[in-house]
Amino acid sequence: MQYDLFGDVIIPEGIKNLRVPYMGSKNKIAIDLLREMLKVKPKAKYFYDLCAGGGSMSFTASQIGLKTHYNELQTSLVKFIDYIFNRLEKGLKGQYGLFPDDFYNFIDRDEFMKLKNEDSIKGQFARICYSFGNNQRSYLFGDIEKTKHLAHNIVMFRCEKSLKELNGLLDTDIKTSNLLTWNERRLDFMKQIKDRKYHELEQLEQLQRLQQLERLERLEPIFTTSNLSYKDIKINTPPEETIIYLDPPYRNTFKYIEGKDLDYKELDEWFINNKYTCFMSEYNAPHKVIFEVDKFSLLNNLKEKKKVIKEKLFWNNN
Repeated sequence: MQYDLFGDVIIPEGIKNLRVPYMGSKNKIAIDLLREMLKVKPKAKYFYDLCAGGGSMSFTASQIGLKTHYNELQTSLVKFIDYIFNRLEKGLKGQYGLFPDDFYNFIDRDEFMKLKNEDSIKGQFARICYSFGNNQRSYLFGDIEKTKHLAHNIVMFRCEKSLKELNGLLDTDIKTSNLLTWNERRLDFMKQIKDRKYHELEQLEQLQRLQQLERLERLEPIFTTSNLSYKDIKINTPPEETIIYLDPPYRNTFKYIEGKDLDYKELDEWFINNKYTCFMSEYNAPHKVIFEVDKFSLLNNLKEKKKVIKEKLFWNNN
């Protein structure tokens, strides 16, 4: 890593916004959080992301130049990231992108309800791309499922039958795009829909999330992974060169698939008594705050006036 005249780490330009779509993602503030941690630990070489979720912090830390370890309690999510890394290592691709061809078919409500309980790569894919608010439990679409399905087929497969049906339903004249990639066609479709003011179709959420996954295609595997409790990770790197970061399920908020039985008293004791420099993201915790940022709550997405909440970064140097 490079340092400025004051000894602060220089964050390189061109950091890619990479992650697996996940509830509570830190993708918008990952660089800010890492910058604050590196002010405390400017000589850090190792980064342990112990409640890593969709991996925003791990992907960002790796690109900055830290040797990174990703740990997550949700087994299926770790397997999914390992699956992506395995495909990248072996150069495996389908005709539409990073995943096997059947992953690019639209997943309807009935199929989602079957897949969401599967301990499989396809099941985790469905939970990521087709769940409401990335909660991995409830289906993404309500009454507009049919039109979303038609739009998906138009964008992904250039389906003329679906185009004719959608135009008939909406009494409009959307055109088939001849652009090369399905993501380019998605953007073109969104522009056509916006121009016609069909706001419920402007965002093809499942394809937006899929595109976020496709962005990982340009990478080599850049961090190691594990599937353990935060307290079971063995860390032997030099304390003066190590950052430990935790982003646990927040107290008194929506529960994740894993972590619903998290003992916060035990977590706080582990955090404060750790010999390593540790940081924690939370709204409220009994530790020293070194940084805070305003965020819009995504749990009231349908309200015109979104609730602003303060996300805080805590340090165990009390």
